[in-house]
Amino acid sequence: MQFQVPQFLDVEDKIIGPFTLKQFLYLIGGVGLAYMAWRFIPYLGLLLGMGFLGLGGALAFYRPNQKPFVYLIESAFNYIVSSRLYVWKRKTQEKMETEFDLGNFQTTTTGTHLPGAMPQGGKLDDLTWAIDVQNSGVSEDGAPRSENLRV
Repeated sequence: MQFQVPQFLDVEDKIIGPFTLKQFLYLIGGVGLAYMAWRFIPYLGLLLGMGFLGLGGALAFYRPNQKPFVYLIESAFNYIVSSRLYVWKRKTQEKMETEFDLGNFQTTTTGTHLPGAMPQGGKLDDLTWAIDVQNSGVSEDGAPRSENLRV
């Protein structure tokens, strides 16, 4: 038994001319609010009506990040009305006399472990030396090996 699987689930049907039902309702709502603002509010209604037309057009056609504009408005509204929790804030602290300043330390090497010399120790030291020195692309005398050079 075979079933047909729908393929274009994210494409809405064009119902009213070249517009989908949502686009048509957004446009009609914007035009209706613009007309009411122009009709009932003298002078200011013209500017308010142009804003309603722009909002209706943006809701119908503008898609930031391939998502409908109404999702952006919903996210902005949720951000405004929700409480925000700041998890981390930088605080300046005075350094106590017992604290160490770890920002400017230098590593030192002892004379017993030279970079090219084989360390004397257990299997872990041998493995570390094999990973660090033998596979690093540098020979024991410090010169780069030509067979390990990678581009």
